Amino acid sequence: MRGLGVDRQPRALLAAVHGADFVELPNTADCCGFGGVFSVEHPEISAAMLQRKISNLEKSGAPVLVSCDAGCVTHINGGLHRQHKTQRAVHIAEVLDHA
Repeated sequence: MRGLGVDRQPRALLAAVHGADFVELPNTADCCGFGGVFSVEHPEISAAMLQRKISNLEKSGAPVLVSCDAGCVTHINGGLHRQHKTQRAVHIAEVLDHA
């Protein structure tokens, strides 16, 4: 979505979900480190980028991270699972489907 210039629209959709508290993560636009084959070709850099994203999620206190990118959701959930974290990542479509 970043490459398409879609930025405000997902935030507006989430803000309209009844009962949801929207918390913007610090450095929210930073990549999670997945990027197709990037995580395979550069595993150390990818792991550091993922850890930064997970640390920002922890600092936010939010139980759920919402993303428009299925690759990011998978990558972040993998990192959260390996670290035995209670937070999870979900795709925005899942949030909107349950709204």
